[in-house]
Amino acid sequence: MSDFLKKYSAIRGNDHVESLQLEGQIAAQIKSKRQKLKISQQELADLANIPKSTIGRIEAGLTSPKVETLLKISKALGTPFIIDGTPGNEDKNMTLKT
Repeated sequence: MSDFLKKYSAIRGNDHVESLQLEGQIAAQIKSKRQKLKISQQELADLANIPKSTIGRIEAGLTSPKVETLLKISKALGTPFIIDGTPGNEDKNMTLKT
């Protein structure tokens, strides 16, 4: 953990920092899969039937998507949405640590 995260964790708590890191990992997985499929944010938004701004905000880490939104995105990307309690799961599926 970086010095910044250690200091921030001392202020906000480990759970908050871990939650932010998890959201960042999910956002990165969405962006990576979208780019691998060579589709734009607009195309993903159209496939998932959600606004393009939502995709942009999720990928930029500016919003925490609802489970319903994640399910729509995973379906549009053809990627299973799996809730997996295993830390560091680096497979091709979107994972959510519980």
